[in-house]
Amino acid sequence: MSKTSFRNLFRKSLQGLLGLTLLASTVACNRFADFPGAQYPQPGQSLNGFSPNPALTRGVRGASRASAQIADQVVVQFHAQPNPVFLQQFAQQNGLQLLRVSPMGTALFRTLNQGMSSAHVMQSLRSNQMVAYSHPNTLYRSRFTVNDPRSSEQYGPAIIGAAKAWDITMGSPNVVIAIIDSGIDLQHPDLRANLVQGYNVLSQGQTPPQDDNGHGTHAAGIAAAVADNALGVAGTCPRCKLMPLKVLDANGSGTGFDVALAVVWAVDNGAQVINMSLGGEESDPTLERAVKYALSRGVSVVVAAGNESTDTPMYPAALPGVISVGSVDSYRSRSSFSNFGNWISVVAPGSSILSTMPMTSVSMTSRDGYRTEYDFMDGTSMAAPMVAGVVGLMRSRYPQLNPDQIKARLEGTAIDLGNAGFDNEFGNGMVDAFRAVM
Repeated sequence: MSKTSFRNLFRKSLQGLLGLTLLASTVACNRFADFPGAQYPQPGQSLNGFSPNPALTRGVRGASRASAQIADQVVVQFHAQPNPVFLQQFAQQNGLQLLRVSPMGTALFRTLNQGMSSAHVMQSLRSNQMVAYSHPNTLYRSRFTVNDPRSSEQYGPAIIGAAKAWDITMGSPNVVIAIIDSGIDLQHPDLRANLVQGYNVLSQGQTPPQDDNGHGTHAAGIAAAVADNALGVAGTCPRCKLMPLKVLDANGSGTGFDVALAVVWAVDNGAQVINMSLGGEESDPTLERAVKYALSRGVSVVVAAGNESTDTPMYPAALPGVISVGSVDSYRSRSSFSNFGNWISVVAPGSSILSTMPMTSVSMTSRDGYRTEYDFMDGTSMAAPMVAGVVGLMRSRYPQLNPDQIKARLEGTAIDLGNAGFDNEFGNGMVDAFRAVM
């Protein structure tokens, strides 16, 4: 099928679907585990021997909004790049066990003195002249909710003008969108042709970033599933490439420290756009530093705003320079679950979004009742990769633009919803893919 005929068919298939509504249900899951220590890695090498410390939990509307931390872990940033000998001596002198070190020199430790609180340990560490700062290992939640499928078509690309944008560009294979999530199904026929090398943070590169949960594959398909291949769905930027970064395990759990590692890896390995469908009420300094690094290297960062239906700022979505994404439904009304507030950049469709799912059984299909191959989900987790796809189209069309310029153009061309101009409900409005790439 030609590109023109594909676009025409896609437009026709999307007509009349804007009145679709779904009854959403919610589920919450929290999983925590203990992990052994590991050896110090050299920057750029795989972190052999490390076990994952998953505590970034899948979370949904209705789940507890209280920020959480790993009680026996502290993150330390030093003024100078530490070497292995120094780190081992520092750990011994302070009653710590070294778990990981990021390429940026940030170290993750476990406290060994069970009688000493983490707050007391951090206070002691902050008095050390070698320490720039220390903080707990913050927990985050991925940003999706559960629904019961009621349709077999996509409506999201229609209301953001994707088909018109594709008349200008369907994306460039030189533009890579990193999906920092539970990995991607590396064998999915609607994704396989668009995949580039990724990284499994949990196994420290010892195994591929294969999705054994489902959330990451769904986000990937929204951003850049292959189009014009007579299969399934079309991604928002169907000719962009996808970089799978696995930070969530099969149970949907991981840590902010791992997310920061993934951000740095994505930047250093050629990503132009990063999508993160996760967050929490507290900003993690290590992840904040990684995001700043990404922006300084010309990489746009798109983050889901969250599903608690609150105006409380969530992080990393509320960080400066980040494109924070809320959700609307097929009527262009704010999704009932979507967060809002003066920290929202734009909104995009996130209710009842059809996308790819792993071809074989994973946690979300065997445990949560989702279907393999393709299924629907609700959440700002779905809205964010749609915006990441639009950013991919923009980077393909205007490769010279930096993250600040991309963000300003995306917000300036958005479709105004609600009160005239910026408002807390919809931010700058709903993304308009066509106007963004004109």
